[in-house]
Amino acid sequence: MSELLFETDWVGSRPVYYNVHTGSASHNINDVIAFADVELDAAGANAYLAAGYSVFQRTPIRDVRFMPPSARLWRDDGGKLRIEEVPIDLDTHLAERHTEDEAMDLLRARVQAAESAAEGDIVIPTSGGYDSRLLNLMIADPSRVRSFSFGATPRQWDSGEVARARALSEMLGTRWERIHLGPFHSHLDEWDRAFGPAVHAHGMYQMEFYRQVRARSAGGELLLSGLCGEWFQGDDDNADPTPASPADAELLIYNAGMHADPSASVLPHRGALLEEYFEAHRDTLRSRHRRVIEAVRFRMMLTHYLLRVPALYGFRTTAPFLDIDVATAMLTLPDGRRRERLWVTEYLSGRGALFESVTGESLYWLYWPVMRQQPLAPLDSGLLAEIVRPDYVRWINRTVRWPGLWWEGYERISGRHGFRRAAVYLRTKGFRQRRIEAYHAYMTLLPLQRLLQKREMAQRGRPLHTDSVAVP
Repeated sequence: MSELLFETDWVGSRPVYYNVHTGSASHNINDVIAFADVELDAAGANAYLAAGYSVFQRTPIRDVRFMPPSARLWRDDGGKLRIEEVPIDLDTHLAERHTEDEAMDLLRARVQAAESAAEGDIVIPTSGGYDSRLLNLMIADPSRVRSFSFGATPRQWDSGEVARARALSEMLGTRWERIHLGPFHSHLDEWDRAFGPAVHAHGMYQMEFYRQVRARSAGGELLLSGLCGEWFQGDDDNADPTPASPADAELLIYNAGMHADPSASVLPHRGALLEEYFEAHRDTLRSRHRRVIEAVRFRMMLTHYLLRVPALYGFRTTAPFLDIDVATAMLTLPDGRRRERLWVTEYLSGRGALFESVTGESLYWLYWPVMRQQPLAPLDSGLLAEIVRPDYVRWINRTVRWPGLWWEGYERISGRHGFRRAAVYLRTKGFRQRRIEAYHAYMTLLPLQRLLQKREMAQRGRPLHTDSVAVP
């Protein structure tokens, strides 16, 4: 007899981790790590450094893997695990052709089905972007909507995204509030308990956001997420061109610069998993549609926190754009209409919801204030020497802390009219701030440092105090 433990959906939006040695499995990687026996997986750790998150069904830990999309995990009576592929006829979905109106109708049907099944308010995190605007527009009863936004600009209240979200709410008559993000490094321990060494520590701002949203909500509300809408609608340049080499295929692994420098690794097997992936998927990647799907599947490990974090705060979360019918209907629209999401722009304009003329600050400023308000403790270059060169860790420690205020001032004015050309010129001469690059590297290495610290504590018989966060 075999026991079915888990099944993943077609894009792997809820990662499942398992330990091939112990037979344990969980949505939380911390639950399957035998900390006292941790050994690094050189190939998995190097892939993690390069991507900023676990890829190719490998993690930085030997024996700890994660399930592929569209698969089942079985455990037999002897405790041995087995992965079974769940057949999904993507070719049939991709062969179907829908009109733009039909694609929007499918999205509306999914949104309103979730709306009808839910009780009470419906929460929509509204960034002012196309995806959250579409979700707001698809709701049958706007009076049930509570939308929340935050600004990621130097003055959060002047954010262009906040201004567009406010304009949308005023047009639809929904209840809207702006959340002011406080210092979110306070959530680093909570992030570690929820995500461990599977992914870069990058979503603490979402924990701060939903902590405040939760305080303003009654509890148990349905939350609609616009996750991955832009990729299926046409903002998918990462899928071009057809990969001719492993280096080309690496462009499918979206990370927005949130990773560490893999050349700083002291581990062997650099690039081995990428090469294996390219050879195994060479034929599949000739299809642009399949490349977009592969890119989304990679991206799920990085971005599934947009579903997990609100669930941790008690929201029932759904992502209509991840519905296979909605996604493929949008994905297979004519390329000329999908390019730069022209078809979505025209739809929003026709609904009076384009709002591109609404003014507001656009300079992205999410990480700068928190680095000043909550300075980061230095990484342990000696402990991390098992993974990366100590001089790289010392550079990260030095750069995230100094000269912070000088670079913050430079970054603030570099996007201003009158200085923008000078900033572009200085970048061509090699003058650029690397503090955000160092910050991302720090947050990539921090989960690995905590993993090694927990291994030391477990081997010494000391309590870990690392109770994992249960995943709804």
